[in-house]
Amino acid sequence: MKQTKKQIVIRAYTPIAKPLNASIQKNATMLLLGEIPYENGSKVFNTKLYYIKGVRGMLRHACMKLAQACGIEVCHSSEKTELKDGTKLISSGFHPLGACNPPCILRRLFGTFREESSISVLVDPIASIRHKEYTTEVVVQKVHISSENRIALAYDRTPIQDFRESYFSGYFSFCIDVTTLTDDEIKFLMESLLYIEILGGGKNAGYGRVKILDFEVQKIGIVRNIERDNGAYKISEKTEVQPILLENIEEWRTAYMGENLAAVEQEQISALVSDKK
Repeated sequence: MKQTKKQIVIRAYTPIAKPLNASIQKNATMLLLGEIPYENGSKVFNTKLYYIKGVRGMLRHACMKLAQACGIEVCHSSEKTELKDGTKLISSGFHPLGACNPPCILRRLFGTFREESSISVLVDPIASIRHKEYTTEVVVQKVHISSENRIALAYDRTPIQDFRESYFSGYFSFCIDVTTLTDDEIKFLMESLLYIEILGGGKNAGYGRVKILDFEVQKIGIVRNIERDNGAYKISEKTEVQPILLENIEEWRTAYMGENLAAVEQEQISALVSDKK
């Protein structure tokens, strides 16, 4: 079987992030996937795998910020415009989810509650591995994972509101499958990476800061075969990775964002000049 796809591979770093998946009584924990063995020399150890939740949401919010920055109206995350008490849910620059015709750039990329997304955001599981040299049968990202007993409220040095939280720290990667996208849509996603800032919760406490280090757009060729091995059948896979160089990104930025972006930048410059005066 032969298959060809396109993807953006992003490498990032966080000093501390809390991608909380579940709250059990006083515990806020990351999603535990299970245990796997890994080898260090001739010895075998076990480690727990966890899932980084929220990467897709982080990317979506970055795309929304990019659209706002260049004056493009896109879908909000809600189909409702207001609550029963009249509270507005959708701010200026957005329309209800799925209300656009033709579909806006955000709807084309992320879909709606009833429409499939055009992209897939893939993240390999993370694990704490104490050895520098190790081998595993599956792909795993090595980070530091820990938990903390926090006191949010105390009286006379006695905790009266305490809870436990999990977090991770280190380098991690994620992948966006962009096989069905046009070059312009891929460039929009690339541009949105400039707006990624926060992953998970705890922003007020300084958690969640994410720095995008680098990324690459790739064309992947995959060939799978069924082979026989000592009476059993196994599937072998060979991949060929080629970088995709998208041309005229500066021209695209000018054409796509055009006068709207220029106006926003001019307002920011004027505000800075006013502040200095």
